[in-house]
Amino acid sequence: MPKPGSKQQLICGSTDVGFIVQNVYLFCGSAGLSTIVRGSINREALGGALGLTSQQPIILAQNVGYPAN
Repeated sequence: MPKPGSKQQLICGSTDVGFIVQNVYLFCGSAGLSTIVRGSINREALGGALGLTSQQPIILAQNVGYPAN
């Protein structure tokens, strides 16, 4: 297990994020939903709203919703 806050932990966490993003895209595709991944977000505000600690960085955000008609 990588040390908290280490470069290796960030690499492993980012890889996990990629797996999760792909799974959400696959589910949305099968359920008739739309999704988009966003990297340009206010991480500090979102982290505060979610009650995250400094050891829980936000890598990406992913919106899910119904496609436009």
